[in-house]
Amino acid sequence: MSRMDHKIRTLIAVLFCCILNTTQANDQDIFAYLQAIPGMVVEELDDPPEGYRYFLLNYEQPVNHLRPGLGTFNQRMVLLHRDAEAPTVLATNGYYTSVSTYRYNLTRILGANQLKVEHRYFAESRPEPLDWQYLTIRQAAADHHRIVAAIRPFYQGKWVSRGSSKGGMTALYHRRFYPNDVDGTVANVAPLSFGRLDHRYVTFQNQVGERSCRQALKRYQRHLLERRESMKALISDYAKEQNWQFSVPGGLDQVLDYTVAELYFQFYQYGSLDSCHEIPDGQATDEALFEFMKEWGPLSFMTDAGIKTFEPYFYQAISQFGYPKLLTRHLKDLLLFDPNDYRVYVSEWPEPFDWHAMWDVAQWVAFNSRNVMLIYGEIDPWTAAAFFLPNSTYRSTHKFMVAKGNHGANITTLNSQDRRRADQLLRRWTGVNPIEIETLDEQNEGYDEDLYPYLTFNKHIK
Repeated sequence: MSRMDHKIRTLIAVLFCCILNTTQANDQDIFAYLQAIPGMVVEELDDPPEGYRYFLLNYEQPVNHLRPGLGTFNQRMVLLHRDAEAPTVLATNGYYTSVSTYRYNLTRILGANQLKVEHRYFAESRPEPLDWQYLTIRQAAADHHRIVAAIRPFYQGKWVSRGSSKGGMTALYHRRFYPNDVDGTVANVAPLSFGRLDHRYVTFQNQVGERSCRQALKRYQRHLLERRESMKALISDYAKEQNWQFSVPGGLDQVLDYTVAELYFQFYQYGSLDSCHEIPDGQATDEALFEFMKEWGPLSFMTDAGIKTFEPYFYQAISQFGYPKLLTRHLKDLLLFDPNDYRVYVSEWPEPFDWHAMWDVAQWVAFNSRNVMLIYGEIDPWTAAAFFLPNSTYRSTHKFMVAKGNHGANITTLNSQDRRRADQLLRRWTGVNPIEIETLDEQNEGYDEDLYPYLTFNKHIK
């Protein structure tokens, strides 16, 4: 037998083996397939969306993928299974995952299966004991890699990862370390901060929107702090109604200072330029000022439950992600605490900051990534730290900007020309023709947990 004949026979054998394994996987029921995965606990749930089956999964993961013998934790996932031949959307949540039938826009556009993954160290996916040194972007990427390796063999359609905000960051980190796990990535409003207290955000906040709106919002913040005692009394009453506890060292003074400072950022993050006329002026009652603060300020983040829930995010921000510097200069004479000090959010302050992590990801996205779509909102402060990504037909990469868009920018909010381009990318990646859907996520059985973590969190702690 010649060497060429031997190579041909070997290639045929490998192809036959792959085809046989694929056939065997698809001859199985999805429930049986999942049950056969070592370390996977599967429960099929009732009331799935029409045409789907609905599963709660818990998958045993190493705390440290480099040394698996150091302990494990169970990572929670929710699978909506439609068809083994359909595309699959891998939703790399950046926070906790609710057990729900919520389908992301991308899932609905592609008529896809959906696998929603809770991020390590959040909610039910927390190791015990909680060793913070293993909460890194590389360890989380390895979580997603093991999940894909275990579940993807069942499915014949293409896989696309997606995420919004921290979930979009997580999707890009996964691709950085395991670029071939999925066939494409859609990351919405995903920032790339360079260090603690990234000053690019201050520049953005000083320029976003109309000057008159920025000035009205700054005056409003000052009105809140000038009525400090009244606001503290209203916070106290509201906390009793909600059964909230505040144990931060500075008490309600610190709660007020941090909430007021964050409010300016969140107004542009979640609001619109049309909301500027709603900002209360100096003639407003204490109650009117407080109602606006409840709507736009993250009061619940400062509760004991809030700090415990979101501590993993703040730990990651302090250790690897970096985070924005808030615009507080106009409040300096009225603040008792520095809202840019993140020490209140974590039980352990990591040192030193890992400067290499974000620069490494930035370089990969800019120069080596393929099949990546980024979407940002024009007035969203997080856009100050948007990834650099070239619009490349060869690499199948594109960055979109939604005019007047906020942190809710996604594929359904693109203008018609950009949407056609986005659909072309998805078609190229998956072979599926995207369909039109309604824009409003909140009408689709819930909120995107990565975009509105404080909304879903409020529901949890009420």
